[in-house]
Amino acid sequence: MESIRLWGCPSCHRVLRERSVDEAQRRHEELVRQQCGASADFVAEAMWPAYLASLRRCRCGSRKRLKPVSPAAMRGQLDLHLDAVVVP
Repeated sequence: MESIRLWGCPSCHRVLRERSVDEAQRRHEELVRQQCGASADFVAEAMWPAYLASLRRCRCGSRKRLKPVSPAAMRGQLDLHLDAVVVP
């Protein structure tokens, strides 16, 4: 099983799960297909750079560098809701 890397936003303290670029691209194409239908290929290609850039930051809009979260800090969490982030 692949290990999950977690990152924390220093501004809002939100926890973010690292995802691969391939995983993010599959999710983006799926979202575009749901919204656009026939023109999905063109829209997915045009919107991909902006979508990827948005995943490299926290949703709070902070431009501060994300900090790695130690696995020990997350031990014992029963209901952990994570946002996804692509770390360069």
